Amino acid sequence: MSKNKEKLKSKNTTKKQKTKTEKVNIQRYNPNPEVGLTAEQVAKRTESNLVNVSTVKTGKSVGKIFLTNICTFFNLTCLLVAAALISVGAYSDLLFMIIVTLNTTIGIVQEIRAKKTMDKLSLTNSNFSKVIRDGEEEEIYKTEIVLDDVLCLNPGMQIACDSIVLEGHVEVNESLLTGESVPVKKYKGDGLLGGSFISSGTCKAKVNKIGNDNYISQLSEKAKQFKKSKSELLTSLRSLIKIITVFMVPIAIIMLYNNYTYYTENPALEYSLHYMVITKTSGCIIAMIPAGMFLLTSVALAVSVMRLAKKHTLVQELYCIEMLARTNVLCLDKTGTLTNGSMSVKDVVLLSKSTDKDVEKIVASMVGAFHDANHTALALKAYFGKPSMHAEKSLPFSSERKFMGCKFKGSSAYKLGAYEYVMDNPSKELAKLVEEYAQHGYRVLLLAESDNNFSNKNCKPIALILLEDNIRKDAPKTIAWFKQNEVDIKIISGDNPVTVSEVARRVGVENYDKYISLQGLSSAEVVEAANKYSIFGRVSPEQKAILVKTLKSQGKTVAMTGDGVNDILALKEADCSIAIAAGSDAARSVSQLVLLDSNFSSMPSVVAEGRRVVNNIQKSSSLFLMKTIFAICISIFVLCMNKTYPFSPIQFVLLEMFVIGLPSFFLALQPNTNRIKGKFLSNVARNTLPAGLCLVGSTIAMYVYQIITGISTEVLVTMASLAIIVVGFMSLFKMCKPFNWFKSFMYVACLAICVAFILLVPTLFKYVAISYTDKLFLIIVCQFAYPVYLLVNKIFDWSSRLTNTDE
Repeated sequence: MSKNKEKLKSKNTTKKQKTKTEKVNIQRYNPNPEVGLTAEQVAKRTESNLVNVSTVKTGKSVGKIFLTNICTFFNLTCLLVAAALISVGAYSDLLFMIIVTLNTTIGIVQEIRAKKTMDKLSLTNSNFSKVIRDGEEEEIYKTEIVLDDVLCLNPGMQIACDSIVLEGHVEVNESLLTGESVPVKKYKGDGLLGGSFISSGTCKAKVNKIGNDNYISQLSEKAKQFKKSKSELLTSLRSLIKIITVFMVPIAIIMLYNNYTYYTENPALEYSLHYMVITKTSGCIIAMIPAGMFLLTSVALAVSVMRLAKKHTLVQELYCIEMLARTNVLCLDKTGTLTNGSMSVKDVVLLSKSTDKDVEKIVASMVGAFHDANHTALALKAYFGKPSMHAEKSLPFSSERKFMGCKFKGSSAYKLGAYEYVMDNPSKELAKLVEEYAQHGYRVLLLAESDNNFSNKNCKPIALILLEDNIRKDAPKTIAWFKQNEVDIKIISGDNPVTVSEVARRVGVENYDKYISLQGLSSAEVVEAANKYSIFGRVSPEQKAILVKTLKSQGKTVAMTGDGVNDILALKEADCSIAIAAGSDAARSVSQLVLLDSNFSSMPSVVAEGRRVVNNIQKSSSLFLMKTIFAICISIFVLCMNKTYPFSPIQFVLLEMFVIGLPSFFLALQPNTNRIKGKFLSNVARNTLPAGLCLVGSTIAMYVYQIITGISTEVLVTMASLAIIVVGFMSLFKMCKPFNWFKSFMYVACLAICVAFILLVPTLFKYVAISYTDKLFLIIVCQFAYPVYLLVNKIFDWSSRLTNTDE
């Protein structure tokens, strides 16, 4: 009902906003691109609610967090069981609801804290746009943009609202909206879609639509959102729910009938028929539910979000933490990762001593014709100074062209960019010279004279401009960490592969000498090269995506870092996408992780955090599921033996609280940087089955003892409950290895509290006094259970190694 209200409210808001927009359309203002709106005009539009605020929500609201944590299948099952127990007055058996309530509360609190952390960081994650107001350029929040505002758009920027070009021309990447990767040229009067990105060129545009009227809002921002991770953890947990449900529902129904039939024929003296049937059936159901396992997963991930936030990393998709932890191939762009992004011009090499061209004047004017703020443009501006010529015709730089062009008034046309793209069939001498400089790690740009159409034919080379990347001091250490952790590094760059190879050598990348230029290669050739080489140069945006896709198709888990519009396609294709905050809006928008301090050296700690989560969740899940396996097996056993289920919910409280609940929570937060091996379900099964089978074996031993000695059912249940707790602590002991002071304290504390409850208030858990003979048999079973547990563990470990070897 609440969802319908929200939808209706959203629709009404959209209609109201459209009506206001339509009213303004009669008196629409066409602002001067040099002046923009006045303060008075902005104020009027703000008062009329004509601001760029969308009611479309993509994150989880606080209400939804409550709903998704409370209304789970297992929680609702526990509530139904609790209601049944209350109906027969079995209030002492309701203690399990304390565990359920604690788990749910912790889950809600941690997820809300993570949401608040992410919301705060999101505010710093670029949600800004440049506008012109009262003749001055201002930087404002995108939510402060009003109708008819004049946007200043430069390469790499995301267009905040649907707009119309007032002056200038740009190439726009609309791949997030249309799926089409080829940039679209936009001139004066053309429309720009909010959510797309400027690939090249600059312009000023009037905001035509705001808020819910924007095209991207009408798509519910699905186009802007990244593709969600194919999380093995999430898939495995959902599979576990289905498997447990398949067993639990029919067993519960049959057990209800079985208990009713048994107690009808063998009525209990102290309790009513309904009391016995409900309490015993409830015990069966509660034992099969891995209470808290799924909430613990959410808590562990939420805690990771907050920990990563302290390390200046914004998590935009929860399960990407796991995908990064499983990564075995990391694709890097040289700029911003291995290098700090800053560049400097080291030299200008004239290709003809007799040239009369003023290289400094030409390059300064070419760079000045555009408002590019990328690192190459900044380095050129710093070296060559201010422009002195006006461009009559210009062609901005793009990742596809890899050059820029300008035709100046009363002068020739010139091109500046990668020499292979600037001119066709360069001379052998020029190619050799460029290669020599590239081998020294320089990025080489060619300045050439061309025809007025900037074609590659008949270009006359004038000079080479040598730029140098500044390598990050911590890059070698970071690369070494990935190497030690068996993560392959692939460097994918638009630069000359020889230059990239030299940078890779300096920072210690393996196979730095295996490099290739992808210029002019077909898609099939790119696919073939993906595994043969480690360094890829002259890569187009489409080729980057093909490389990532190919590596994924070979069973690799691929993470991709990027900082520009040319990285969008590859970032969307990767299993885990990581953006550098200092890069473009485009990269940040589609990425699942954003390094807010633009520090590549923080990557190892991010990966380590993911490994901690996955490894610890595997351990904790094993504790929860051993009880589930035990309950299912014992239920089947008693049904086959035509007996009633022996346990009540209260008799599992100590196991659930001090062997499973509290230890699993604290273990999930412990450091664990071990590399993730194997599949989640197989790893959990390998840890769960030995403990579960030992729990079953020790309980069946008590049934055999009952048949031989004739002990009462109450004594049987007491002995079995104590044996279950002992075997549970055996399993917990294994999960805690290797011990540290915290794990040791936790283990001893839980054991001590458990023993204290058993000795001081045994009647609370419906335990009865047992004889010395019974105690002796219990001790023998527990002593025998430990070596059996170790033996079964070794068998499962051996079979697991054998399976991995066969694979």
